[in-house]
Amino acid sequence: MVARCFVLKATVAAVLASTGSAVSAQDEIVHDAEFTRMEQEFGAQWGVEDEEVATKLAALEERFGKKPNIVYILADDVGYTELGSYGGGKIRGAPTNNLDRMAEEGMRFLSFYSEVECSPSRGAVMTGRHPIRNGLYNITLPGEVGRGLHGEEVTIAEILSEAGYYTGFFGKWHMGEDEEHFPTNQGFDEAEWSEGNPPWWVANWEASADEDAGGFNNRGMINSPGPEGFPYDNGGVMRARRGETPEMVYRYSLERYNTYDSEVADNVIDFIERRAKSDQPFFVNFWGKGNHFWGAHPDFRDTPAQSNTSAQMVEHDYNVGRVIKTLVDLGIAENTLVIWNSDNGPMYTVHPHGGYSLLPGTKGETREGGIRVPAVAWWPGMIEAGQDPLDLVQITDWFMTMARLADAEDYIPTDRVIDGVDQSGLLLLGEGAGRRDYIFHYNRDQLEAVRKDQVKMNLKPNNPDFHFYEMFNIYHDPAERFPNEIQNGLWAGPGLTKMIQDHFALIQQFPHRVLQGHYRDFDRSFDPEPTPVYTPQKTVDW
Repeated sequence: MVARCFVLKATVAAVLASTGSAVSAQDEIVHDAEFTRMEQEFGAQWGVEDEEVATKLAALEERFGKKPNIVYILADDVGYTELGSYGGGKIRGAPTNNLDRMAEEGMRFLSFYSEVECSPSRGAVMTGRHPIRNGLYNITLPGEVGRGLHGEEVTIAEILSEAGYYTGFFGKWHMGEDEEHFPTNQGFDEAEWSEGNPPWWVANWEASADEDAGGFNNRGMINSPGPEGFPYDNGGVMRARRGETPEMVYRYSLERYNTYDSEVADNVIDFIERRAKSDQPFFVNFWGKGNHFWGAHPDFRDTPAQSNTSAQMVEHDYNVGRVIKTLVDLGIAENTLVIWNSDNGPMYTVHPHGGYSLLPGTKGETREGGIRVPAVAWWPGMIEAGQDPLDLVQITDWFMTMARLADAEDYIPTDRVIDGVDQSGLLLLGEGAGRRDYIFHYNRDQLEAVRKDQVKMNLKPNNPDFHFYEMFNIYHDPAERFPNEIQNGLWAGPGLTKMIQDHFALIQQFPHRVLQGHYRDFDRSFDPEPTPVYTPQKTVDW
């Protein structure tokens, strides 16, 4: 079956005309203008590839009697060179044997890009839309309401549910704490999730300075968010099935924080074991807290690097291996796609208790180190082993790819822009079958960089004296050290500028969603302790 992802030509014509008029009803998925230009150039080739993909999927469904299962694993703050298969692992004092084996037996993406931070990347993969479009372009913070995954957004969980999948979510949600934001109100049949961001557990009401913060942190970090008695209600771990009122499994504590990732893996494995023999395919998400800077499981603190992030990396790798082993032992591995990637680059403000990348840039930046992250796909018998494609992939692409593999594209909304593109051909046919050679890199609500093939234009230049464009050839200079405005800028600058103009023209027809977050009123001061009065033990009376 030929993929139903091409943009209606009339829509594009209207976009390029930039009339700003009301949008007429669409019957096709709306992608960005640059994707449409690619479709015009490569549409015939894509049609042939779609038929090849359809043939492979049909044979698989005939063999197993149902659509493929999908396991999506989202890691936190893991830098591009953290895994052994990306030049890290043992070198970083934290071997990643299971993830490296996944890469060896599957596909290791060399040019995978996330959004700049946690919540934006999560919203992007759920909706297939850049955070600026869906409104979730800021990190949600403790005590904040009114900001999260909006109820009118259509998630991949909702789409797969429509297509007959049973859906589950386990781990760090971090997409809002209001009722409409709950995963069970966003398409998941069952979920157990951390209501906020797990690192906030150190700021819970009961926190004290002598608690176990993971084994490697200095004492100051336990109190860095606030004093004892810090009143932000950070909630706890919630559990519910679709249609139920969520129950709080337990409130946050540092002890549970340290072992939370393994607990999440237990839940994922239990889900898989319960659903493995069902006639209904499943979609399950394993979103851990690692590798954040606080906390380390007691069983993994013996890593050579002696840091929280190394302990969490080894723990996470172990749990990924447990999930893979479960699929193999149950005999469903060949009908299950497993995708693993990081949500953004490392957080250096807490070094060495944070991730790392040899690429310059950090979480919160659109430099390569902040958004170019490791990603692996594993699917025995369907994804040929040992591949490392250079094709560009952006985190929004998983939305379209999962929908295609589930034959669920008819459920994708056509009244909004979908930034993700179908990469099923890349997975099943190999390098060169990707459908993206461009990326718009947003930092919260600002477009900061644009990539087209090997050329990247920085819209937030470090050198204010440049005459034209701050341009990088990422093939020549992946560390973005040598901006070349003459060689790259003069030929690529105008074309990239036209891409940006058409990108913004589409926004006129499909405006961004605007969310207004605010903080709950506190019933007491956020600093309930009196100003300390110090009386020295030793004094000199003269």
